[in-house]
Amino acid sequence: MIVGDGRKSDWVSAEVIRRKLEKNILLAGRFPVERMPSFYAHADALLVTLKRDPVFSMTIPGKVQSYMMSGIPLLGMLDGEGAEVIRQANAGLVCPAGDSEGLTKIVLEMAGMSSIKRHEIGQNGHRYAETEFDREKLIKKLDDYFVEAIDSYPSKRAAE
Repeated sequence: MIVGDGRKSDWVSAEVIRRKLEKNILLAGRFPVERMPSFYAHADALLVTLKRDPVFSMTIPGKVQSYMMSGIPLLGMLDGEGAEVIRQANAGLVCPAGDSEGLTKIVLEMAGMSSIKRHEIGQNGHRYAETEFDREKLIKKLDDYFVEAIDSYPSKRAAE
């Protein structure tokens, strides 16, 4: 099941038809973000992909954070920080952005895992998200960075 849409949704729909996969792949379309947990609850894995781009490599997509919080294992086809977080948390399997063969490999690897192993990996992501993406902790960390920057900035009077 593919939930959502994007700039390639017409192409994906055409490919499903061209490859005669209508009985295997359901394109559910776009839903409000509030509905996503109900879809996550029925998933064996959640896919996050980004195109190869230096800017995308420097960020952790919000989707990675919400997927990890769901406790469902991730399949990531992305580079940089997003991929590193998934690896560091042991929350899923990752291949480089744009690597369709790599994606095939990790999908098959995940499909070959026991449900117990997939559950364990999903829970790793959940625990990581609770500790690393907690709003209050992130705001405190940001505040500490600002205090550190202010404290290390030479005052105008000291320069006189």
